[in-house]
Amino acid sequence: MDEVVHMPLLSKGPAIILSLLLAFTTSPITIYAQNLPKSGVGNPEETAKQLEQLKFRLKHLEPREPVTIMNSPEEAEAAAHQPTDTMSISRVIHEGTRIPFFIIKNDPLYQRPVYEKHWHSTYSGGRWSYMPTRIQYALHRLFTTYDIGLSSQYDFQQNVGIQFPLFQNKTDLDLYIIAFQTEITAVYTKGNQVVVTGTPKHGGVQVATIKTGDLRPFDLKKVLLIQLATPQGDELDYSYIGYAQPDFWSQQLEKVKKLER
Repeated sequence: MDEVVHMPLLSKGPAIILSLLLAFTTSPITIYAQNLPKSGVGNPEETAKQLEQLKFRLKHLEPREPVTIMNSPEEAEAAAHQPTDTMSISRVIHEGTRIPFFIIKNDPLYQRPVYEKHWHSTYSGGRWSYMPTRIQYALHRLFTTYDIGLSSQYDFQQNVGIQFPLFQNKTDLDLYIIAFQTEITAVYTKGNQVVVTGTPKHGGVQVATIKTGDLRPFDLKKVLLIQLATPQGDELDYSYIGYAQPDFWSQQLEKVKKLER
């Protein structure tokens, strides 16, 4: 009896064999359904809740529609205020002013991770999971920030992926410079440009501070162009940031006092 059943199937070639395999293969949809939490299978309210959670996570992962994004909103805004009279890095190094910098974090063995667990969409409501933001940060090895605003600094450090001390200097504001895979050797400034020279490395991270009082931008309405470069003048990366006066904090306190009067 076995021979009567199997021989005709084999004689009809691969097509029937393929049909049988497909008939007994579990579809991806079935697999997905089997992996759903059992609590939601017979509970419409629980299923609806799970779907809303997935929609929320998806919203924090990608744009609403398929779109090509060339610059983040922050970069696009900075582009409108870029200095127009920029000069070559070599000129800034040779004609500019060399200013002091202070290394506040130095980890030469640091390896930049491909992915941090707190970037997941289930962590802190997907606060740092948006993929365009993740790609934006991955494209750079130089980052700049001020110690102004605890919430913004918390987001900044989580996005960059490293922690470093903040000093809250009330009378002499610090500009923080974070450089991955680079050993900083000097800092120069001329006009609205700051050139940070360093030796490229395979790994490591350094956080340096400079005093905004050491900067003399030509145009206060334009942002500062911070450039990471080799000592020979080859650019490695760049960052734009607005100029904040050395007495930023005292100005803020004065504004608060005026509002209280």
